[in-house]
Amino acid sequence: MKNNQEAAYMGQEFLLWLYWKSCEDGTFSLENLGLGEINISVEEVIDLVSIKGDGYSETIKSTEIMELDSVRESIRLGRLPSLAKIRIISNHLEWFFQLKASPFKMSSVKLPLTGEKDEAEMISQRLDSLTKLDLIMKALFNTFMLEREEEGFVKNIKIFLGM
Repeated sequence: MKNNQEAAYMGQEFLLWLYWKSCEDGTFSLENLGLGEINISVEEVIDLVSIKGDGYSETIKSTEIMELDSVRESIRLGRLPSLAKIRIISNHLEWFFQLKASPFKMSSVKLPLTGEKDEAEMISQRLDSLTKLDLIMKALFNTFMLEREEEGFVKNIKIFLGM
C-alpha cells in the first residue's frame, strides 16, 4: 500500500509542478532532446483532493484555470491536483489530454490534425504524433524530477502559492 500512496503523491506533485510552470510561462526548451520548444498549459478543468485524509475533493472548471485564485487557495488549504486537462503545443502540433495522478496515466488524448488525405500517411503521422507526445511527457517528468531535487524547489512552490 505504501508504494501506491507514494506513486499517487508523486503524480499529484507532478501535476502541481505542471500547474505551477503553466501559470508562470509554460514554455520549456527540450532542444537538448531534439524535441524543440514546447508550451504546456492546464486547460478547463483541475480536480483537487485533500491530502489530510478527510475525503474532501473539488473540481474547478473554467476557461481561465491558470488565472483563478481559487485553485491556489485550495492548494494552500492542503489539496493537491489529482487530474487536469493539459494542452501541449510543439512545432505547430497541438495535443489535448487528461493527466491523472493515480494511477498515473493519460487519457482522452486528442491528437493533432494531420491534414493528410492518404489513409496510410495519416495513420503514420498520427502514430508519430503519439510517439512525440510520449517523448515530451517523459522529458517533462525527468525535468520535474531534476528540479524537485534542487534546494529551492519547495520554497519556490510556496512563493508561487503565496505561502
